[in-house]
Amino acid sequence: MGRIVFVGNRYIGMLMEAIGVEAIPTFDVIDAEKKVRSLVSDDDVDVLVLTEDMYIELSSRRVKFKKEGTNRPILMVIPTLEGAVGKRVEDLYNLVSQAVGVRLQLKG
Repeated sequence: MGRIVFVGNRYIGMLMEAIGVEAIPTFDVIDAEKKVRSLVSDDDVDVLVLTEDMYIELSSRRVKFKKEGTNRPILMVIPTLEGAVGKRVEDLYNLVSQAVGVRLQLKG
């Protein structure tokens, strides 16, 4: 079985380590970008965990979250301590709409 790795702030990292997830603390988005790129190319990482704010920052920098030609690692985006924004849900909504060729209607 591969690794589950969290990349982000050290406080949430401590919580992740308490439940058995490997945590790699980052100090800024540039540091996080380097670490994520390294983890994506690593064959033994199965799940990559990011906070939503880090996901938004890295997405805006066009960071790839999957190894080319594979479906690994699985990307898990969790809310920050301040709460969720919904960016990952929006991205998934757009991907599914694009895949089926129809703009889906969300009921709220």
